[in-house]
Amino acid sequence: MISIIVCSKHPDLSEALKTNIRDTIGVPYELIVIDNSTSRYSIFEAYNEGVKRAKHPYLCFMHEDVWYHSANWGESVVRHLSDPHTGLIGLAGSQHLLAVPSSWFHAQPRSMNMMQTYVSPSGEKQTRRRTVPKDTQVLGIDGFWFCARKAIFDEVSFDNYTFPGFHFYDVDLAMQIHAQGYAIYVVSDILVEHKSLGFQNSQWINSVYRFYDKWKDQLPATLSPGFQVPRLSNIKAFKDLLYTHHLNKYPIPKKTWKIGWERLKGNLLTACGVYLYSRIKYRNKPLR
Repeated sequence: MISIIVCSKHPDLSEALKTNIRDTIGVPYELIVIDNSTSRYSIFEAYNEGVKRAKHPYLCFMHEDVWYHSANWGESVVRHLSDPHTGLIGLAGSQHLLAVPSSWFHAQPRSMNMMQTYVSPSGEKQTRRRTVPKDTQVLGIDGFWFCARKAIFDEVSFDNYTFPGFHFYDVDLAMQIHAQGYAIYVVSDILVEHKSLGFQNSQWINSVYRFYDKWKDQLPATLSPGFQVPRLSNIKAFKDLLYTHHLNKYPIPKKTWKIGWERLKGNLLTACGVYLYSRIKYRNKPLR
């Protein structure tokens, strides 16, 4: 009934995770582990390969550092995706995408139904739980866990022609599915723990520009007609982009300043000022 697809840094998943899946899913399933221990694939290529191999009508894409806390979550996946108007479900996302190069988590409001485990600056392991009271329609979605019908991949695919590496496969797929007229939801009845935080390296920087170039004619994007994305959201996102360049010692190209002027106008100076302040205040620490 459900094909679970994982792009793995190892030849196989841990026995503990396989047991966790078996004990919680509640429906027939197959596990498709794309062995990427030799970095043969980008995640786009790995997931497209997983779609080809899948035998079941429902597909679940997941990272290998997750843990399921909901019983019979597979029944919930099937119930949500049985609605022909629903194209994609996940556990974290936003209702808007911003005008500047950025990802879903830069936009507000955000919807999250998940547990996030991370190491605090003091070195302590912490877990934060965020929940939504009901299913929430979103535009961008996070790739640590999401599900779709296999049939929808007759209309969309993971765009390995535009993107290398391991970033923006999730938001790009969501934009494709949205463009086909389907709804995307953060669901409220499945709880999964993600045991790491995302990271923004030089590969992420390259990918954010590729995503922007592909979708810039549709940005900013929103599910709410007439909604104006707060000006400060775009300023902060552009500041974070500059700061990510700085953290990775990655030169800021002329293209970045051109985008900043086109999208922010006079607020570009504000974004640059906040960026310089952040460099002093955080002293090369990642922004949270």
